[in-house]
Amino acid sequence: MTSKSTGGTMNEKMPEKILIVEDEHMLAFMLEDMIQSLCNCDVSHASTLADARGLVDSQDFDFAFLDINLGKENSLPLAKELHERNIRFVFASGYDSKYDAKNITAPLLRKPLGLEEIRTALLQDRPDETSDRIGRIG
Repeated sequence: MTSKSTGGTMNEKMPEKILIVEDEHMLAFMLEDMIQSLCNCDVSHASTLADARGLVDSQDFDFAFLDINLGKENSLPLAKELHERNIRFVFASGYDSKYDAKNITAPLLRKPLGLEEIRTALLQDRPDETSDRIGRIG
């Protein structure tokens, strides 16, 4: 992996409560395992937009990983809600297409996700400035 110039702000600690929104259950569990190998944090996941909104309304998350495509829906409306609540998040996608992010700008991790990209996303405010594998949407 090639590093970009140092940029973004490093957070002092890992998030404590993380939401994974991913419609592929095996990918959600793999991501959860990778996150928990990096930190002692509480991880929840949802596979639909409705389930994710229910979790966001009932719990206090520090961070979220959002798969963009959730079957016949996408996570962009949830991204707007997270942005309004000042909850940091990154998008994850296996596609390189352009998305209309509805005036939201956020890092975009390309699947398959690697441990270093996950660590960078969790610790940096602008991980797209420090890793060639992390882009930006919006």
